[in-house]
Amino acid sequence: MEELAEFHCGAHATITGLGSKPELNDEHCVSLGLNPDNQERVLVVLRSGVRLSLRPSNLKPAELLPGSHVVVVGLTNAAQYNGKCGEVVSWHGERWIVDLDNKERKSFRSENLVIMPERVASKKRPADAPEPEAKKLKTTDIKEFESSDETVVARALVRCMREFPLIAQKCICCLATKQTVTVMHELAQHLTDKQNDGLLRRPLKPREKVKGIEELEAEEQCLMIAERRARALAGMCRINYCDLLGFLKQGLEEPKFKRRMRPQ
Repeated sequence: MEELAEFHCGAHATITGLGSKPELNDEHCVSLGLNPDNQERVLVVLRSGVRLSLRPSNLKPAELLPGSHVVVVGLTNAAQYNGKCGEVVSWHGERWIVDLDNKERKSFRSENLVIMPERVASKKRPADAPEPEAKKLKTTDIKEFESSDETVVARALVRCMREFPLIAQKCICCLATKQTVTVMHELAQHLTDKQNDGLLRRPLKPREKVKGIEELEAEEQCLMIAERRARALAGMCRINYCDLLGFLKQGLEEPKFKRRMRPQ
């Protein structure tokens, strides 16, 4: 009962140790309190608005603080704000004051806010600012990708895909030719334009949803899956599987589509 009390309505948490849907592990959520249909579980809401009934053992407490990036969920009377993102300013009365990305300042109850992971929140930028992919990989990174030591390659891949989301997307394209996993397969179907040949044809746009897994943050899923399979990817890089090494050396462009992918 103490565990259940810890996740009262409005308490924030991170999902952990979920075996049935491992792709949701490390996702942030907010509690709506005990599930009325199962008093041994907690009803939570993800930032996509999806509700789940979870055991307390699958939740790790998280703290909402001023400066946290959040997404609005679960509103009924002001549903137009659902899905809007912003930054927490302060606590006032029974509500959090939030500066939304559209410059509005609004107040919300704790149960209507879900914390956004730093790697997602940090991607926000003015529309006219350059995308991370506009930057170039360092010469030292390229040398590490060409190393015969797969440990060196794996570490370089993880480090660079965190800075360049496009690398993680290319990695998903390569991985999905070897395995059929629901989330990975749906991502690869989009990224390869249903060719499933390892070649990146349709890079994700910011916050773009992928058919079949609309409740998940597609770009974040690419990174999570690719990080977990860094060692396998290192082997693919070493043999240039599906032009992975060529993609990295060509400035994050598919060698076979280099001319086509550039703006005309």
